[in-house]
Amino acid sequence: MITSPNLSREYRAFKILQHWRAIHTIVPADQLITPEHPSFPLFFFLYQKTETLYQRLSKRRNGEEAFIHPINVVLALKEAEIDEGNTLCAGLIHDYIEESVDLYKEEMHLSDVGNDASRLDEMESQLTAGLKSELIAFSEKGTSGGGNSSAAAAEELVAITQLLTRHKRDFYYKSICNLFTGPDPTIKEKAIQIKLADRMHNTLSIESFSEQDRLYSCFKNLFILNNTKKYLAEIRGNLVFSEELTETERLFKRLAKATYDAFLQVCENATKKGIGEVRSMLHLAFRKFAWEKNGVFSVTELTQEELHLMRLYFQVIRKYDCRLRHKWEELQRIQEEEFAYCQQFFADFNFTDAQIQAILDYKDAYSLKEVIGMLLYVPEYVVKRFDYTDLFCEN
Repeated sequence: MITSPNLSREYRAFKILQHWRAIHTIVPADQLITPEHPSFPLFFFLYQKTETLYQRLSKRRNGEEAFIHPINVVLALKEAEIDEGNTLCAGLIHDYIEESVDLYKEEMHLSDVGNDASRLDEMESQLTAGLKSELIAFSEKGTSGGGNSSAAAAEELVAITQLLTRHKRDFYYKSICNLFTGPDPTIKEKAIQIKLADRMHNTLSIESFSEQDRLYSCFKNLFILNNTKKYLAEIRGNLVFSEELTETERLFKRLAKATYDAFLQVCENATKKGIGEVRSMLHLAFRKFAWEKNGVFSVTELTQEELHLMRLYFQVIRKYDCRLRHKWEELQRIQEEEFAYCQQFFADFNFTDAQIQAILDYKDAYSLKEVIGMLLYVPEYVVKRFDYTDLFCEN
């Protein structure tokens, strides 16, 4: 971050508020951590190990090399002023076990269920034990220097990685709930920081996604952000988002802004499909839903008697929840009902099917970005019944 005293106060304020941007070129380890950093030997060792694995992976959906992801995660942590060695090392290898299991699954032509799932769990345990042995052996050489030269540091690094690894038999919610309910507060905090940085880079890499996939990806962020806000309130109380932000708060704000940007892009893309005439109706219907039904404060249930346009907002979270839980029949029912409602409600406009879908994408993105804004700027706001203490932790 630029802090030169020669810059205007206004420009310095801009640099503080500026949204984080990813890099698109793989950089060497010494551009991520200086060689003088006490953790550099360990970081360099893990950099080489991770790079070797990622060379075996397919490119990302936007066409970039897979290894660009862990590099950007480390950079996001650094941008949040995190310089603690184990956090940066864990950021580098946060997907190492999961990606290794995925490679094994692909090579052995396995599924995620039954005996195959047991084999994947066993492989995950073997890989975790192997990584732990490797890190302890490295630390015992005494070459990692300073703060990360102990077996205890190696144990912590593996524990962070384990907390970030999604088990194949778990749905997404369960893996995130495990993150927020970890027993060790230090390991939990570091893992949350890395998950926020991970999602930030993923959100900045969705330019090739369909509109529905963009919304789905950002919906995952909403669950993480809502839980992070709840977590921060529990440990910081009234000091949450005070003038001196913690590292986790910085990452929260940056992920929230990246997610807001992504939702806004969906709105802009939908508008280009010729639905501009009904945008204000969608906006006002959301306001009615938010104010009359308290619709932004809790997961809501739809009553079939509701005919006002605000009907479209009652099941936004439920819809994406169905996709996360693989409740395909319920998802299809919600999608078909809202599509049919829009066709009949907007009959005068003679919208095409593509335009009706654009309206649905627009209203989802618009409502969810408003929730993101409230998470950012309303101090005590969280979405109730949408956190790691409720039904969403069930597998």
